[in-house]
Amino acid sequence: HSNRAFAYIKLQKWPEAESDCSEALAVNSKNTKAKYRRAMARYELGKPEAALEDVEFVLKELPDPNSNKEAVELKQKITEQLKKKSPTAKAEPSQPAPGFKRMQIVEASDSEDEEKPAKPASPAKPASTSSPAPGFKRMQIVEASDSEDEKGPAKTSPAGSPKDAEPFPEIKVEHSKQGVEKAKNEANGLFSKGKVDEAVKWFSKGLWLVESKKVKDVPADLHSILHSNRAFAYIKLQKWPEAESDCSEALAVNSKNTKAKYRRAMARYELGKPEAALEDVEFVLKELPDPNSNKEAVELKHKLTEQLKKKSP
Repeated sequence: HSNRAFAYIKLQKWPEAESDCSEALAVNSKNTKAKYRRAMARYELGKPEAALEDVEFVLKELPDPNSNKEAVELKQKITEQLKKKSPTAKAEPSQPAPGFKRMQIVEASDSEDEEKPAKPASPAKPASTSSPAPGFKRMQIVEASDSEDEKGPAKTSPAGSPKDAEPFPEIKVEHSKQGVEKAKNEANGLFSKGKVDEAVKWFSKGLWLVESKKVKDVPADLHSILHSNRAFAYIKLQKWPEAESDCSEALAVNSKNTKAKYRRAMARYELGKPEAALEDVEFVLKELPDPNSNKEAVELKHKLTEQLKKKSP
């Protein structure tokens, strides 16, 4: 995954690179190269907050100035990107595909009182971006032989936690399991009121508490739900790469999170990745064979099949 991500970086396929790095880290959370490569991809995708978290993890793992010059440089570029990022409101996105009623609901109450779903939107083509950051020699090499003639600095963070920098410090949440629950419930409430950007902040805060190890007794189901719910918020914002990445992280924690599977299928459809989306939606259909529950999943599968036909030469 990490090596394919590096190939995608060379091709400037940033969403694919980010997704592959997340998959690599789901298998091995200490894969420092995957962290650095994901930071590069996220920088190019205009996601400086997430990129900064990744590059700061790398700098803690590789504190030797002889090994981390490019990581320091990337951190500086990300910081500049954050400064340039406008605090003003973003343009209102067009209405995304509501998708599959059973999958789309936020898990706060599971009441499933949603409107009738509409058809998914047409797949979005990622915009062309600038050439990648020159990257970090130790991170950029392909691991084929793992000979790595460079001197490997001693690791200083055995826990391998990527989330040390506190996001949204203005949001105060108790450092406890109850605090994580509160962050989730607050996010769900904001989401239901249409305040999706604010909901993302609260989901992110809850995830930070878990992934920075500030709170250690959080069940895997809750951890997975936080990622899955934030993915749904990203879907509403039509942030497809972020949605796909969050779904992959949700599934790394709980592989049976069917909502995360469906949401990832939606994101992958929009990203023009029908093969991967089809795998996800077929999993959902196996888990939910009842025709009363899976109509929209069947419809999405049909659209994916059509997308695959058009893709064929």
